[in-house]
Amino acid sequence: MSTPPKKTCRLCRKAKPLELFHRLHGSAALHPFCKPCLGTTVQQRFKERAVKRHVNKKECAQCAQELPLQMFHWLTASGTHHSYCRACHAAYMADRYRRLLAKRRTL
Repeated sequence: MSTPPKKTCRLCRKAKPLELFHRLHGSAALHPFCKPCLGTTVQQRFKERAVKRHVNKKECAQCAQELPLQMFHWLTASGTHHSYCRACHAAYMADRYRRLLAKRRTL
């Protein structure tokens, strides 16, 4: 008598029956995580995202200061706040304008 085929879950590293793995959409391949591990991972990520949504401060990628969200421009296309604060963004844009102007004058 043969044993049923098994697959090793990439997260818990245990060999489990194939029925404990979801099929990937449009193929015969199986998901690398077993159903219990996948459920736990999805719940954990959902909780992390929920915590991030309620944060009222953000760190500027340029000056590394933690500032209120009102100090960052809202990007409608991506639905997030800009990574530079308004002051750093204004300084960057002014510098960019000067560089482009100097480049045009040399042409």
